[in-house]
Amino acid sequence: MSNTHIATAKFRQEGVHEWQSEEGLTDATNIAAALGAQTEATLALAYEQRTANLIALYDMTEANCVGMSTAAPMSRENWDSIAQQIKERLDLA
Repeated sequence: MSNTHIATAKFRQEGVHEWQSEEGLTDATNIAAALGAQTEATLALAYEQRTANLIALYDMTEANCVGMSTAAPMSRENWDSIAQQIKERLDLA
């Protein structure tokens, strides 16, 4: 499951460009294009940040958790689940 926001952004931009070709470059079409692109770009970055956070969590070892008394140990199933999510996000699954 790769970052679908990139594909969505491209699809929406194509629709806005088609609308712009019919309506012409107006304030409304320009604003719509900018808002759509900004929204999808923000969602795409959030998706990538989540992937980076999952990788960092997966790489965390017990040595890194020393002193974190509130940290509950994770089961093997949890580690495997995180690894699977990372693989899916990086299109490795």
